[in-house]
Amino acid sequence: MNIKKIKSLTWPVINHFGIRKERRKFTQPPIILGGCARSGTTLTLAILAAHPAIFTIPKEIRVFTNWLQVRNNGDVKLKPKRLDRVYRHLLTHRVPKRCKRWCEKDTINIWYLDQILEYFNNQVKFIHIIRDGRDVMTSRHPKAPEKFWVEPERWVKDMRIASKFLQHPSIYTVKYEDLILDFKTTVTKLMNFIGEEFHDNLYEWDKHTTIKRSQGWFTSVKKIHNKSIGRWKNPQFKARIDYIMKNQDVENILREFQYL
Repeated sequence: MNIKKIKSLTWPVINHFGIRKERRKFTQPPIILGGCARSGTTLTLAILAAHPAIFTIPKEIRVFTNWLQVRNNGDVKLKPKRLDRVYRHLLTHRVPKRCKRWCEKDTINIWYLDQILEYFNNQVKFIHIIRDGRDVMTSRHPKAPEKFWVEPERWVKDMRIASKFLQHPSIYTVKYEDLILDFKTTVTKLMNFIGEEFHDNLYEWDKHTTIKRSQGWFTSVKKIHNKSIGRWKNPQFKARIDYIMKNQDVENILREFQYL
């Protein structure tokens, strides 16, 4: 039996029992995170994972990057093709009693914001993390240290999406710098957006988070520090910054989001 045939048989079962568990365990809309790579999406996920009301999926499982058109009573609606990945995670992990909602993160979720909002009928909490593009674009890739992780075209594309949805009531934009430099205020506002209280666990989120390691961190979880803010000013990045700032779109967006 080939893989495609196996999936066609298992997906309906996983979806059926996953939906049942989701409805039984969760009473609040899901939380979805996105943002350009190296902007702090994993850090934000790890902080949320310290909250007892939030059940987080620790790895990027590409749930909302592939969509199907489904006919229902003559209407055509979009549906995530791989929502079974969420349900599989729910079925294979214990959900603590205090959890009210699940949370999923993928940097490229922002590319599919229109589809996500339509699918959930705006009954979703989307958190968009942004960061000074100069710090983003001087971050090196862990698997290829000689390469930079994000090129200007990618950052510009992602930030233009941020501009489009700044006023949407189901989307909240968090600046990485605010999260680092004014943690309590920023996380309190974030909790207000998703409808949760600022829990004491968040003061020491690194001890309570269920996410202890990530490829994006290069190491295990650590306390928040500000060493990466303004890293682009390091002389070793001068040539890189000169190249980045030749892109007029980069300069315009840095000004729009008050990074210049």
